[in-house]
Amino acid sequence: MIICSCNVLSDGQLCKAAEEMRADPNGKVPTPGAVFRHLGCRPRCGSCFPAVIEIIHEDAKDGGSESGYARLKAAGNRRR
Repeated sequence: MIICSCNVLSDGQLCKAAEEMRADPNGKVPTPGAVFRHLGCRPRCGSCFPAVIEIIHEDAKDGGSESGYARLKAAGNRRR
């Protein structure tokens, strides 16, 4: 599914790029900007960032059943 319509990037492309970055011992943390650069493009409008964050971190779980983004979002909702 296309996640970034500005750069026509799919969830598969974003996930694969994040996996490649995590697998590289000298790689950078897979932030949205870093993932876009890894794919040879750059963010434009940024409206896809919430979805991009979830996608690129869903495989980087630290033992939980939720992505890091989902846990942060849930923690923010509890503080209210």
